[in-house]
Amino acid sequence: MIWLPLYGLFYAVATLYWARLSARANGDYQTYFSAAHGLSPWISALVIAGASMSGWAALAGVDQIGRQGFGLAAVLQAGIALALPGVIFFKRIWLLGQRLRISSLAELLRAYWGSEFLTAVTAIVAVLFAVAFAGLQLQALARLMVALGDGMVSQAMASSLLGILLFGSVVIGGMRASGYLGAIQSVLAAAALVVLAMFSLIDAGGFAALNAGLTRMAAEPTTATRFLVAGVVQFTAGIGKEAAAGHEGTALANLSFAMTLMGLQASPMIMKVVLSTSSPRGLAAGQTWVMAGAFGALAAFCMAVIGAHALVDPARGLSGLLSALSPWFSAWLFIGLLAGVQLMAGLALLSAGETLVRHLYKPFFHSSLSRRDTVTVTRVVIGLLLLASVLMQVLTPVTLSLLASLALPLSFQLWVPLLGMTWLRWMTRPAVVTGVGFGIAGVLLTEPLGIAVLSFFGLDLPWGRNPWTIYSAAWGMAANTAVTLLVSAFTQRRGFGEEGEEARRFLYVQLASSTRIRALRSTAWSVTLAWFFLALGPGLIFGNYAFTDVEGHWTLGMPSLWGWSLMLWVAGLGLVWFLAYKMEMASPLAIDVPAYTPRPRLKQNRIGAERERRRVALITLVIGFSLAVIAAMSFGRL
Repeated sequence: MIWLPLYGLFYAVATLYWARLSARANGDYQTYFSAAHGLSPWISALVIAGASMSGWAALAGVDQIGRQGFGLAAVLQAGIALALPGVIFFKRIWLLGQRLRISSLAELLRAYWGSEFLTAVTAIVAVLFAVAFAGLQLQALARLMVALGDGMVSQAMASSLLGILLFGSVVIGGMRASGYLGAIQSVLAAAALVVLAMFSLIDAGGFAALNAGLTRMAAEPTTATRFLVAGVVQFTAGIGKEAAAGHEGTALANLSFAMTLMGLQASPMIMKVVLSTSSPRGLAAGQTWVMAGAFGALAAFCMAVIGAHALVDPARGLSGLLSALSPWFSAWLFIGLLAGVQLMAGLALLSAGETLVRHLYKPFFHSSLSRRDTVTVTRVVIGLLLLASVLMQVLTPVTLSLLASLALPLSFQLWVPLLGMTWLRWMTRPAVVTGVGFGIAGVLLTEPLGIAVLSFFGLDLPWGRNPWTIYSAAWGMAANTAVTLLVSAFTQRRGFGEEGEEARRFLYVQLASSTRIRALRSTAWSVTLAWFFLALGPGLIFGNYAFTDVEGHWTLGMPSLWGWSLMLWVAGLGLVWFLAYKMEMASPLAIDVPAYTPRPRLKQNRIGAERERRRVALITLVIGFSLAVIAAMSFGRL
């Protein structure tokens, strides 16, 4: 416990120093939320990749392979699955943000769709990421810290220390600190993952020895299924109701898990980075070479090596591996893992605080709030969100896990309004709003939290979590898409607001496809669908035996499914490059984007109405809290 506090103190001083420099550059509050839209493209590329992968890849990804094996092979394609949404959305979202001078996802959805419901959904998703999703990863880091300290630090103290460190950097520096410090944190996290993979190989006796251990496991009937995809689909009632044969890792489970990951790129925190970037010049390179290339390799190889070593020797999980190293070196690696998680958590807290204050509280309850006071209130809200996260980590870890499982699938439902803004102009406002509502219902009905709530009220659903081995994100998107298509067919005459119409016209004029691009569309569709079929869809079952001989031996000296995933990762990198550059979906633009000035509107005196809303909101909160306490006491929870 000498080296870990020493490195932790150095890391804390460095982060607070960078936060202070960022605060000075912000003028304390003028550019707190978006860094004056001045983040350089290469910093944004590193921050997006690091926030998307580094934390969960080192914690959840390694743990998934270490416990379940390679059946959920979509984990190894995380770099490609996360790069594709960036190629599809980021360039067009950036253009819309520049045209309308918008710096957050909630603001963009309100301006384009004119829907307060979508704004509220965005706020809920942002809070889930800030409190639950980030909190779950901070909780895992706290447990790791307790293990490295040999019990000298309690779980509660570890969670509190990590929370205080995170609070200081975000509250002081805002988006500028999250950006510039985030680039360093991304590099630290990636370096830690690479070094951990190297030491996993050394500890296992080399790559051949590691695969020899995997071969022995594959020869045992009880563990052989860990190296196979369990068919295309299994029509089971879901986890908690009916167990799947072998394991849950079917081809459709892999595809729907990839969809869940794609929800991360539609989240408010990632869109916040995109809209704060100074130029789109780095979007194509960032998604191709940073996300799909460098961080994709971390998932496909480094994460797989660490997880495979834990699979062979459960005592050599992440905690066991760090404990086996020299104390000074394991402390450095822990700081690298901490940097990756804090990068994502900081962005999530900032986007959640901004959404709650700037896009909910200020428009409805206090429109006269000055910019300085807006920043102050946001800092207070960030502190309250972090406090709630730490308390849930310590007091209600099960609830934290249930809420965290909702963040990604609910965020994936925002794909529909994003597609309507950027690509599918025929989608209408009523269709998108209704579709997202049904998508949320589809997610809740197939997640433990929604099932438990309905069961509490006496409605016992005939299915459990992930029925038919399909994750909730896909169930929600199926309902979302079906309703959107149906309602759009009957509401085509409905118009958009002034800013929505301007956004539609601007994108149509600026991004008109050339003859060359139109000629390549069929090729792009073909190669994309082929890659999804082979890497994430039913074609995954070919990977079970693609690299085995007639006697069942692995011809590559490694699990056939792992080799198949590495091959498809390389192919996926080519696909991302083709879409980003050749199809010009993320290629750089050399155009000036002037700000759009809406027509002036008469300002109404809303002080009385806002005062009444504040009174109603306060009474509602008091009544709701009282009912929650009464219910908890009635059922013996307190």
